[in-house]
Amino acid sequence: MAFARPKQYFGSMESYAIRSENLLRFASECKRDISTSRLTDIYGPTLTDGTIDAIYVTEETLIGAQMINNERIKIGMKPLSIISVPLVEDEIGEKIASSRIRQGLISREGTSYYKFLSSRDSHYMPESLVRVLRKPLGRVISSFSTVPQVQLQKMKDDSLQQGCISHISVGDVITYNLIKEGIHPSLSIIDGVTQRKALKSDFMNLILNEGYSNAPNKKGTIQKESVKAIYSLFTEFNSGHNKAIKQLFIHGEEDLLTLVAILFAPLASHVWYGQQGVGAVDVRVTEKKKQIVYNLIRQFT
Repeated sequence: MAFARPKQYFGSMESYAIRSENLLRFASECKRDISTSRLTDIYGPTLTDGTIDAIYVTEETLIGAQMINNERIKIGMKPLSIISVPLVEDEIGEKIASSRIRQGLISREGTSYYKFLSSRDSHYMPESLVRVLRKPLGRVISSFSTVPQVQLQKMKDDSLQQGCISHISVGDVITYNLIKEGIHPSLSIIDGVTQRKALKSDFMNLILNEGYSNAPNKKGTIQKESVKAIYSLFTEFNSGHNKAIKQLFIHGEEDLLTLVAILFAPLASHVWYGQQGVGAVDVRVTEKKKQIVYNLIRQFT
């Protein structure tokens, strides 16, 4: 994995064992006999295995194949035949890459979550989903005192990492409670209201960042303006912008924007929200969790 460590969101990359298993299963389904090798550099077994005749590349990895052939010629081996294959594109014409999946931008099938969410001016939650959405989407933490210290410390350490989004909070009180515990959200979405009552200015001063952005979002909806604003938070952060805005203040209600945050969040990150009478809900973002949320929003009108 050291070869892959410089990649963004390295922590959510699948291990060699899992990747190899998935590839071998796919080959078996296609009735192909293959083997896999662990790569620690661009050369792999190409400089020692004389049975390799060709190498498949994309336009992005062509230079690596040329470097391999140069080295093979130097040591007296026959150069490999280089076969170029096209990149597979997603819904918006950009390449499907594991890095974009890890960032949370697309699914493995190439679904663009931003295109999906911004396709309407408003997504209205149907009454049929009210009870469904009352069920917590992640693990419930009634009190942070019940969280083992080892886990709590890891959350704190992760929240202080530079250059990657680890924790996202949706809601004023949960944002306050996380900060109080030493878990600093990479991004937060607030609306200045809890249980339909405006929060006092001294409380708001504790959680408001300098230079926050604003967006409207009506109760029971996901509005296009808020989708665009949340997407901007994520993309600016991932681009490494030093002055990226890290907080969004919603004029209206932010509850359903938890779903948007989950769709845009990087894999293995945590989206936090509060649930009245239940406690804090910690959603660890996975591909499966994104699919669940995607299917829920598809039922909006």
